[in-house]
Amino acid sequence: MTKQIVWIILGLLAALILIVYSLNFYFMSHLNVNQNVGGDTSYGKAASTKSGYFHQLKKRVRSLKPIYLNRNPQYYRIRNKVWRNFEPKTYENVTLVWDISYWWPSDNDLFPALDTTMGQLLNALRNEEIIAARNAPKGTQLKLLLTLAGKQKVIFKPKWYERTEVIDGPVYSGKDRFNAEIIAFYLGAILDMRWTPVAVGRKINLSEIYENKADKLLRSTMTVNDDQTKYCVYGKCFYCKETEDVCGDDEHLLEGVVLYLVPGSFEKYRSPWQRTYKENHLAPWEENMDYCVPLKDKLSYTRLLDLADVAIFDFLIQNGDRHHYETREDRVVLIDNGKGFGNPNVDHIDILAPLYQCCVLRKSTWDRLLFFSGGTLTELLDQVSKRDLLYPLLTNDHYKAIERRLLMVYAAVEACFDRFGKETVLT
Repeated sequence: MTKQIVWIILGLLAALILIVYSLNFYFMSHLNVNQNVGGDTSYGKAASTKSGYFHQLKKRVRSLKPIYLNRNPQYYRIRNKVWRNFEPKTYENVTLVWDISYWWPSDNDLFPALDTTMGQLLNALRNEEIIAARNAPKGTQLKLLLTLAGKQKVIFKPKWYERTEVIDGPVYSGKDRFNAEIIAFYLGAILDMRWTPVAVGRKINLSEIYENKADKLLRSTMTVNDDQTKYCVYGKCFYCKETEDVCGDDEHLLEGVVLYLVPGSFEKYRSPWQRTYKENHLAPWEENMDYCVPLKDKLSYTRLLDLADVAIFDFLIQNGDRHHYETREDRVVLIDNGKGFGNPNVDHIDILAPLYQCCVLRKSTWDRLLFFSGGTLTELLDQVSKRDLLYPLLTNDHYKAIERRLLMVYAAVEACFDRFGKETVLT
């Protein structure tokens, strides 16, 4: 009997110890969860790599709340404002149009949210006569510097690919896509990130350029076949080659984008999230998901917020080639957007790294993104781009990709809310 009592007592003590241990484990686990939500600066084990984070992000997308999937009732108010700003307008004096738009830029807003001159400017860029043309040798891609009537200079980037062509390989593969520049302009206006140059589609006549408009240097980088039925240009730039030229069609017309030159001076900075551009050699930010922690002491908060906005913008268009960025009056601008829309079937999640690594975002940006839930972003994008001379600019696959990526942005921001709290993330 004595042994039985001892064994009973030992059993009760063991059960009591197990209960105490379990309660302690629960409270410690609960405390850790709350601490992670409140502001843990490191990623959990499952998301400590890009692949782990991407897996969690896709999982989160599938469980997004209805607010991210349904149309926002305020969408129509925003749509009407954007729509009005791009209504075509006639003008009598093109010099006056150039003069008014010259004074538009302020900080990093390169054009106004609402101005009747916008419709006039777009018409002028599409239709005014080209009176001179020469190479624009700066940069890696073929560009022409055109002078329009009224002595307004613009940049022309040619079409290299058909709309349906898919650019395989790394995110920075291929040459510039002219349609990406135009869509970037409209997308910037819609998202109120008016940091992109005004851009329109236009066809230029290479025969006229060669015979009457081109300077001596540009003519030397153009070719004409013996019966003068084919005019081509390879230009002068870092990667320009005589063996890689673009040619006009049967009527010598070449599609491309005309970019309105932004007045003022710019500063150029190396992006903290620059790629190595070397196979099997990763940059520090690609290996360390906590890369932004020390970066917050090196960059101003405004700069971090700008770069978070840029990350969202670049992710939607899939421009993963912003190795440098420009600033105007110490604010980031989006001057070069030609590497967007290469492959609609791939989402390079690491373009979003400034957002999901730093977890800071302007409240105004977040509110604006919420306006375009439920498929309305591409609906409006398609509506405003219908006025472009080279419409359609994107395929349906690209439109679907934009909406898919917007859900990923929502999910990434929600993940930041979970880590740090909404009030900490949004500024």
